Amino acid sequence: MINQVTTLESCWHTSPPWGKAMPPLAVRILEKVFLPNFDLSGYCCGVQWEKQEWIYAIVCQSETLYLPRQEFQAKNVLEKPTVSTPAFELGDVVEVDFSEQPTQRIIQGIFSLKSTWLYGVEWRSPILEEGAFSPSRIIWLADVDLISVDA
Repeated sequence: MINQVTTLESCWHTSPPWGKAMPPLAVRILEKVFLPNFDLSGYCCGVQWEKQEWIYAIVCQSETLYLPRQEFQAKNVLEKPTVSTPAFELGDVVEVDFSEQPTQRIIQGIFSLKSTWLYGVEWRSPILEEGAFSPSRIIWLADVDLISVDA
C-alpha cells in the first residue's frame, strides 16, 4: 500500500488541471481592467486556476478582488511595471522541495505581491478530499523555492 501512495504523490502533477492545452488568459498580469458592476477600474496582479477556470486577482481602490473572467473587461493597456519579469510562467514544470524527496509540480498561478512574484503549485493530490487538510490545495512560493525543470 505504501508504494501506491508514494507513486500517487510522485506522479499526479504530470497532468495539468486544465487538460492538454492551457486555456488562454483574458488579461495579462498588470493589464488594466474595467469592472462594469461597480463602475470602477483596476488592474490584474495575478491569476490562479480554480474550479475549472482562471480566477483573476484584480487590484481596485487598494483592495484585491478575486474574480472570474465574466466580471471584468480588459482595457488592453498595461500598468507601468513596478516589478521585474516573473521567473516562471503558467504551466511551467518546477521542482519543489516539500519533503525528503523533491517533487515536480506545474505552476497553476502567478501573483505579484509587494514587488515580488509568487507562484501557485498544488502541494497535495487533487484526489485527496479537501476539508481535513486545508481549504486549498495550492501553496504560494517565491522563485527561490522553485527549480525549473525541462519538461
